Amino acid sequence: MSLNSMTGYGRAEGAFEDWTWVWEVRSVNGKSLDMRLRLPQGFESLDPQIRKLIGKALVRGNLQVALMVQSTSSQGQFSIDNDWLEDLVRNGEKLVTSGTVAPARLDGLYLVRGVVQEGMQSASDPALEPRNKAILRSLGDMLKRLKKARKSEGQALAKVMSKLLTSIAKELHKAKNLNAVTPAAIHQKFSEKLNDLLAEDLPEDKLAQEAALLAVRADVREELDRLDAHIAQANTLLKKGSPVGRKLDFLSQEFIREINTMCSKSTDIELTRIGLEMKSLIEQFREQAANVE
Repeated sequence: MSLNSMTGYGRAEGAFEDWTWVWEVRSVNGKSLDMRLRLPQGFESLDPQIRKLIGKALVRGNLQVALMVQSTSSQGQFSIDNDWLEDLVRNGEKLVTSGTVAPARLDGLYLVRGVVQEGMQSASDPALEPRNKAILRSLGDMLKRLKKARKSEGQALAKVMSKLLTSIAKELHKAKNLNAVTPAAIHQKFSEKLNDLLAEDLPEDKLAQEAALLAVRADVREELDRLDAHIAQANTLLKKGSPVGRKLDFLSQEFIREINTMCSKSTDIELTRIGLEMKSLIEQFREQAANVE
């Protein structure tokens, strides 16, 4: 399986008898699958079928989909919405009587949006079913081209993210080999802090509480082991391929949580420096993961 980006573009053209059309789609990253359709007047009945086909093909992304249709038989054919025109005239008469405006001219009323409509036959007409099927087949072609573009972009993303994981693993290896995280160093640091606590003559319950906190803060090996596991899981997801975008985004948050905990525990300058470098790399990884389907 390959990794897919949510960024891409697709286009497809088609024709049926005296009808011609063009499909276009632009896709960017999104938390879910969001479609914005721009259809010609009369094609609203195709909306549910279009959304269903797109939903089967894609999982995530913000899509702007446009259909442009032309027909030689419908050129020059227009209709007038007489109900809308009568409402305009009726409401206008009140304003004319009050002296607010001058009487409206017919040519001016024709320019009002919705009064004059292009004579495009409704797609819900059963006679147009063969044409509608051809239009939807072209939608399938457009989606194939979009998916191809998203796959190509996804392959580039996979390379970048894989390199980032390699860099994170190198920093983690450095952290694991620091003297500060060896059992002997941890034991020595804990003993020093515990002796300081004993010198403060604290109540027994308070002393036990502080000692427990010292034991937790002194050892970062658990965080290092979890980071190692996160790297392995991230590599597995990259190999598995889309749809893994949400899992990669969640895993990025887990990475950052472990690194923040490690840095807060650290009393070693070099370990803190490594932690900050890893955090920078993870932020870059998360930015890339945000565009994965």
